[in-house]
Parts: sequence; structure tokens; C-alpha cells
Amino acid sequence: MTILPTSGQPLGSRVSATRLPTPALWFRLLAQDSAALRQARPGQLDLPYASAEWCRWDLFPAADPNRPCLILLHGAESPDREWRGGSPRECSALAEGLRAHGWAAALPGRGLAPAVTPSRIVHETHKALGWLAAQGPRHGIAGPLVVAGWGAGAHLAALALDHPHVVAGMGICGAYELDADGADATELEVAVLSPLHLPVVRKPFVLAHEGAEAAAASAAFHAARQAGGGSGRLIALPGQGTTRLLDELRAPDGALCRAVLELAG
Repeated sequence: MTILPTSGQPLGSRVSATRLPTPALWFRLLAQDSAALRQARPGQLDLPYASAEWCRWDLFPAADPNRPCLILLHGAESPDREWRGGSPRECSALAEGLRAHGWAAALPGRGLAPAVTPSRIVHETHKALGWLAAQGPRHGIAGPLVVAGWGAGAHLAALALDHPHVVAGMGICGAYELDADGADATELEVAVLSPLHLPVVRKPFVLAHEGAEAAAASAAFHAARQAGGGSGRLIALPGQGTTRLLDELRAPDGALCRAVLELAG
């Protein structure tokens, strides 16, 4: 089954019947679909969880407030901009797969490097989760929280796993070791904000990659988690590319959508 975006056409078919869109075009189409979704659901958007202008939640409650909620942490459209780009407004359509299964979805905004340090970005992520745990029931979200993200969002998902209201997570094509240059991080931040070198959080965390550099990073983090008593599958879809993996999250019958469903039983 192919997921039909808000426009009613699969992303690839909107470019050509014989070739897939480039990553840049794929993300532009995703942003269009996400804008249409936000327009259709205007009542739970841009809810502030802190004073900074980017500290806003977009919430998409389920019909049943006690259903699980996917917390989607965005990356960027290219690996060299992971900490410097992206927006929840441009990727909310990625939650369509889980929403088709009756889940809620929530997307927090965050600051971007170099204007905002990695330490502050991580702090904002935890503050956002604390706000949702406390205020979510007022907005129709009272079920267990599952974090997921790609790129920098995968890194943040791994760091958010220790939040008391998070039950499980998924990282897609993450590095799990902070890049001092790409994230404008200090040596201390690299040491204390790299999930690969931190104590293992014993909650399920699925790791997915498309091969290339992400394969080694995901395998190393998976091995470290297994050695420390962590659980969670390592899913390899070699040659797929990050956008194809995100399609697998967006599709109700996609491999990554199914893997997230398994995390919440």
C-alpha cells in the first residue's frame, strides 16, 4: 500500500512515474502536505511551552485521549544541516501513518544552531516533554509518549528516552555522537550530550538506518545499548535513503510505522 499524502498523490508520482523525487523536492512536497494538514487542524497549533518564539507545540489529538502519542522530533533535509535546519511545521504529515492507527501526534519546535547551543536544544526538548505531560490531557493527549526522530531528531529522541513520561523511542539515521562542528558544540557538550557514551536507558529504542554512515553509527549505538541491558530492534533498509525511510514511517503499513506500533504494545 502507498500512503496518499494530503494532496491525494504519492510523493514520487507527483514528479515522475519512473523516478523518485530528489531529497530537496521530497521535503518540499512534504512541507506542502504538512501545511495542508495544519490548515485542516488549526485548533491545537503553536501552543507555547516556553518563552522563546520557536518553543511551540503542534498537537494532533486522537479520538481517544488515552491512545499513545507519537512525539516527532525533526531533523533537516540534508545531513550537513541537521542541527541548523528543519521545522515541525514542515513535517507534521509524517505522523499520518500512526494517526491512521488511532494514535495522537505531537511535534515540538526547537532552537537551531548556531544561534542556540546543543545544551539549550536538549533542555528545550525535555521542557517540552514536561509541558506535554502536565498540559496534554487538557488538549486531548493523555496516553503514553513515544519519541521518534531522524538525523538530529534521532539524537534528541535518544536523549529524551530518560524522561519519566516517555515509554519508548525510535531513531532514524542518527549519529548518536555529537559532531562538534555540525552542532557548534563545545568539547564538554560532545562528552555529555552524546547518547553513545551515556549510561543506557533501559526502555525500548528502535534504531533504523539506510546504510552508508548511518549504518555504523546505528550499529554502534545498538551494540552499546544491548551491552548495557537496553532493548530494541536494529532495522536496516540499505540503499533506501533517509526520505524512503521516512516514507516507511508515514505509511500506515510501512516497516517503521509497524515498528513504532509494536513499541506501545
